[in-house]
Amino acid sequence: MADKPKNNLPKVPPFVIPGASNQHAEEPAPRNTHVVRAPKSRNNDEPNLGMFNTLILLISVISLGVAMLSGAWFAYGVLKPEPESADQTSEQFEQPQEEVPADTTDSEGNVAAEADDQMLSTLSKIIVVGLAYVVGWIVSVVGVRTLGNLILPYAIRIYAWIILGGIITLQILIISRLFQQEYQTTSYIKYLSLFVAGLIALIGLHLILEKHNLVPFAIPILLTSFAHLYFIVFHYVILTDVKYDYLWGDIIFFIVTTLVSLLMLAHFGLLNGIRRLITRIFSPKDNQFASPN
Repeated sequence: MADKPKNNLPKVPPFVIPGASNQHAEEPAPRNTHVVRAPKSRNNDEPNLGMFNTLILLISVISLGVAMLSGAWFAYGVLKPEPESADQTSEQFEQPQEEVPADTTDSEGNVAAEADDQMLSTLSKIIVVGLAYVVGWIVSVVGVRTLGNLILPYAIRIYAWIILGGIITLQILIISRLFQQEYQTTSYIKYLSLFVAGLIALIGLHLILEKHNLVPFAIPILLTSFAHLYFIVFHYVILTDVKYDYLWGDIIFFIVTTLVSLLMLAHFGLLNGIRRLITRIFSPKDNQFASPN
């Protein structure tokens, strides 16, 4: 019986016939083939990322703290009562002996120079306080929105409550100065500017955080405004020794504080455009410092 021929042909594709002369040589894989590779480990970057986050935290806290302390000192300098000098007090009781004509040109020049120096000093203080706040604000936004710092939002919330306490204190001091009726128009403009600056500082911290509510901050301001209204009624109705020319100063300040607090309570979304702009600018996309998911 004849042996059965050996069938070495393949049973499944690609039907490679061993020993065939027309068999094509193995070709390399095409170059456009997508090769999946394991992601590179970033464990080596974690220490650098932690140090950078710590540096951002320190710069933010120190800069905002310096701005708050210097702003409080500046406000105290504006609102503190001006002490009467001993020379002016003694001059009231002294009898004039001889009238000596004074040089009006020199006196007017000295007054103008003193006013210019005071304006330059005030402007310089405003610039340096604002610079410290802006630096701290920008670094804080980068730390919270871009780097996702976990500690910085708590510090920002604490600073927001501290600024609210400063605003309430400032509001009470301004009400007391309005009650005394011993201010000039320039001083009144300074009072309003200080109150607006405090609100801007509070709103700036509010915009750093993605989810932050201003309603709890508006209630103390509104209650203080109502207290001011009751003082206005007591001052101009019950008391007799009153300068009625100062009434509009009280009314304007009451309207400003009440309107601001009501807008904060109503939450009309007036800051949504600025918030979206901040999110777009400080987006964590393509960020080399952000931690991987």
